[in-house]
Amino acid sequence: MALKRLAAFFAVMAVCASAAAQPAPPLPHLTGPRLYVLDCGTIISHEPERFGLSRQDVPDPDFSDPCFLVMHPKGILLFDTGLTDAQVGKPIYENKMGYEGQLKTVSLKSELARIGVTPAMITYLAISHSHWDHVGNANDYAGSTWLARKAERDVMFGPKVKPELRKSYAALANAKTKFVEGDHDVFGDGSVLLLSTPGHTPGHQSLYVKLARTGGVVVSGDLYHYTAERTMNRVPPREQSLETPASRKKVEAFLQRTHSQLWIGHAIDWYQNAVKSPGWYD
Repeated sequence: MALKRLAAFFAVMAVCASAAAQPAPPLPHLTGPRLYVLDCGTIISHEPERFGLSRQDVPDPDFSDPCFLVMHPKGILLFDTGLTDAQVGKPIYENKMGYEGQLKTVSLKSELARIGVTPAMITYLAISHSHWDHVGNANDYAGSTWLARKAERDVMFGPKVKPELRKSYAALANAKTKFVEGDHDVFGDGSVLLLSTPGHTPGHQSLYVKLARTGGVVVSGDLYHYTAERTMNRVPPREQSLETPASRKKVEAFLQRTHSQLWIGHAIDWYQNAVKSPGWYD
């Protein structure tokens, strides 16, 4: 019986070793951008009132928390890093952030591995803003060039940030950093832009990708959280006196001018119908 158990153990180990040895899928040869929607977690939240809405306005008040990867002939851009991979598989009661629960079923690294990407392969890291649900794995990608806005970096490493939040992106302090201003053309051909959309935070930014078949897409970051914010023209109370209204007006004009669509990443009603990685948009 002991020999049988030992044989079974080695058989399992052989299968695991074989799976680990499987090569990652080769990166595609691209002539234009490709956009991936990555699962970076779910936030359990039941207070749409914080965003100027009621429960009647928002049928599903929870938040999706995706990250986005852009493959381009000139490099790879990771936009946002989501909830920390350390939470994978833990129950929500161990993953509370104030009044919100965090649900994480897969790691960002494993999401990237499924499409053949390792952290070392990522050319640029950009974050929409520095709140905990967007920077959870930032340290893992500090080997990339960080496309940062000075106003946001000043907040991130300023005296008011809680130490536990700073730990999640501390490695960025020594990362190769390129400060960007205004609307920044990432690869120099107009196909991938970081749009300046301050308000939610001082250096908040959104992502624009011009895709050959899908058309133009703007990833909103936290410019909006719920679809109803946009359709009902509601602004979170704390942001009404900040730059959020002006940034929304700018983006809406940009969408019309470029005939683009808006992706509200936190909106469950958008996320549930999105093509998720390893699928893609091009």
